[in-house]
Amino acid sequence: MNRLSFSDFLQQYQKDLQQLLSERPDIENVNHIQGISAYYLNKIHTLNPLSVFIPEVYGGRGDNAHECLKFLEISSYESIAIGLMMGINGSLFLEPVSKYGTAEAKQHVFKQFIEHNRMGGLMITEPEFGTDALSMQTKYQRKEDFFHIQGTKHWGGLTGMADFWLVTARQEKVSDKYGRDIDFFICEMGDPNQQIEVSEFFQKLGLFLIPYGTNKVDIKVPSINRLVPIKSGLKMLMDLLHRSRMRLSGIGIGFIKRMLDEAFQHTYQRKIGGQHLSDYDQVQFRLNQLQAWFTVSSAMCRYSALNAGTEQDLSGLGLTANAMKAVLTDMMQDSAQSLLQLVGAKGFRRDHIAGRAIVDCRPFQIFEGSNDVMYFQVTDMILNKMKKIKINNLTKFVKSFELTQLTAGYFEKILDFQVVPELQQRQKVILGKVISRLITLNQTLEMGNKGYNEKLIQNAVLINQHLVADLVASFTNIKTNKIVDHYLDNSDWLKNM
Repeated sequence: MNRLSFSDFLQQYQKDLQQLLSERPDIENVNHIQGISAYYLNKIHTLNPLSVFIPEVYGGRGDNAHECLKFLEISSYESIAIGLMMGINGSLFLEPVSKYGTAEAKQHVFKQFIEHNRMGGLMITEPEFGTDALSMQTKYQRKEDFFHIQGTKHWGGLTGMADFWLVTARQEKVSDKYGRDIDFFICEMGDPNQQIEVSEFFQKLGLFLIPYGTNKVDIKVPSINRLVPIKSGLKMLMDLLHRSRMRLSGIGIGFIKRMLDEAFQHTYQRKIGGQHLSDYDQVQFRLNQLQAWFTVSSAMCRYSALNAGTEQDLSGLGLTANAMKAVLTDMMQDSAQSLLQLVGAKGFRRDHIAGRAIVDCRPFQIFEGSNDVMYFQVTDMILNKMKKIKINNLTKFVKSFELTQLTAGYFEKILDFQVVPELQQRQKVILGKVISRLITLNQTLEMGNKGYNEKLIQNAVLINQHLVADLVASFTNIKTNKIVDHYLDNSDWLKNM
């Protein structure tokens, strides 16, 4: 059939989004507890955008990594909520089905998406098991030709809206014990035996277009709906999550670019004291930071396009995926904070993009792994590598480590200290931030070697040098302090006048 070229598709898709958001400027400002209405969702689906994530053999655009990332960038530039909606469908449902689904399941699911604009999501998190997801209590029993799955899930993006779900569960063994492995099952809400009950919709703080809630799972799914791991369910889970964390770069760059464009527009137009706001040194510093985050997120997209295709096994790339996810989402929040500071009072409104952006991008630092945990894990992985090669000096290590070799020369003096294995937890988080910045800046320098704007590369280096220096100072001068018990004792200021 005749189909728009990818560039024409993107152009038309962006135009459609802009028209929708201009027609209904309040659509992102009102708390839609059950998410965006079907009417506006159909408008978003006009060009069947989710076909980007579907292989050509099933009628899709091919699931090419660079096209998926560019599509997410365009979506998030116009609306981070819509960008996340598309990312949930692509990275957390369609691509796992494409890689691990049975032939019968893929044929059915992709046909539904192509011909009927279906939506899909992923259910992992449970009320008592968030960060500790591997201890999930959702269980399944295998019957003759189906699986019986029971449990409770929450914070699944597109709660009550998705037509299909990937539901994670552990096999129930004897004596109420569970298997250690994780399994994934495709659930189709249109089947009476597979309907998941929404017991509560959450009153969200932001991302109003996406519904979240608590789900009671008691379903029976056909045997062909179980995803088939290549090695194990845990490896499949890691492959899925690492790819999703790396693919967040598409959402991140679109969001950061929007913050940068909004900041430039405001500061170049606004005059204070007879001169443009953009002429002030502190404002220029914020703009330089925004440009640095745009450059680094661009490098993450390039890296993901080259290394995070569905044909690649990412189960062992936890270090890179964690570093990229945490740095990217920190940059997103920092960009939003800078825009609000530059815009001033009028940005502190839900109907202004600056205020909305802070709240809408904040959960990115929490979901798919809290950033504190991501940085802690990065440090643990680095300490293990340093132990194996018997190097304690951080400068020597980053010079020898393939993910930081290009970066090492810019931080040689700053990182010239010994790292001991017995670090406090907070030190591990700080050191994780340092290592993660070096890894993502290394990706930036790789992009610079391919001809990317040299001035933007050097700006990103300079900004990261300042940031890493501050982090290292905090790391090396950390003081141990205890929580003060009974803090109300003799702590009323009025009695100490």
